[in-house]
Amino acid sequence: MLEKRNNIKNKFTFWDSFPQVQKDIIEINQIILKHVNSVPGLLGQALEDTFAVPGKMLRPACVMLFGAFGPDADQKQDELKKIATSIETLHNATLIHDDIIDESSMRHGRPSIQTKYGKHIAVYAGDYLFALSLTLLSENAQSLHSVIADGKTMQNILVGETEQYNNAYNINISEKEYLNQIKGKTGVLFGLACFIGAYESGIKVTKALKAKQFGEYLGQAFQLRDDILDYTTTSSTFKKPVLLDVKDGIYSGPLIFALQNDNNNHLHELVKMGKDLTQDQLHEIENLVNHLGGVERAQKLADQYTEKALASLKKHWPDNENRALIEQLTGRLLKRQY
Repeated sequence: MLEKRNNIKNKFTFWDSFPQVQKDIIEINQIILKHVNSVPGLLGQALEDTFAVPGKMLRPACVMLFGAFGPDADQKQDELKKIATSIETLHNATLIHDDIIDESSMRHGRPSIQTKYGKHIAVYAGDYLFALSLTLLSENAQSLHSVIADGKTMQNILVGETEQYNNAYNINISEKEYLNQIKGKTGVLFGLACFIGAYESGIKVTKALKAKQFGEYLGQAFQLRDDILDYTTTSSTFKKPVLLDVKDGIYSGPLIFALQNDNNNHLHELVKMGKDLTQDQLHEIENLVNHLGGVERAQKLADQYTEKALASLKKHWPDNENRALIEQLTGRLLKRQY
């Protein structure tokens, strides 16, 4: 039993410095597995594969951390964990569908669901997780306010993903367009997680919206850091093929900012090659993005969004152990290497 518990804990080493959060995350993961393990057939196998190598589970952590601020936190622990589960299943549903649209072959260092089971099963797996997310939320939320917020967030995520799709191979995408994209793609779900955690633990809507503000800033900083790591790390470290998005016409912050400084158009000419890019040319793009200040500009923006998040946190939330924990986590996310 102890060995099994340690094996589970080893999946969430990111949280080793935050033992209480780690404990919550392990319990939330068990709730997820309980639901997906009950699904029969090929669909069940696909869902089990989806969660075989869990991510950091930052969004459910945000639910629990902001839930801890509320007056009803202690008596709402079970409900909060199930709501946190709904957020994580929603997140994974979007990832499965993203992989289908992007025709991604890998996810977390393993074959994606569509690669292993085909697009039909992958679509059903994503749809099942959307339905499970809504079920968990509606069964455990105290009012329709959280359910409505969830629906609006999903709309914003879809708009953000559509904007990214529409901007495929657009070498003239602006900084503003990119930042709007990552807010819709990542920021709004972090915002929802923080909002629901606060609201469902007994905090008034107006105050819970301040949690949402923090979450959106944190999510944008997180996505910027994610995009930076594409240009500063290796596939083995990051557990995903580095720079393949460039071949698919998906341009992130560091590349967009480097293109703005590409006075001799060499980077432009390389990027325009799209799917014909060789591995050597991708490495050349990586070097040029660093040389032309793309990574530096993206890091500066990540710093700014982190500062906005921390300023919002300090302004609106009490100076206690829970806030200190969120501050530490925010700082760690900005410095992460994976």
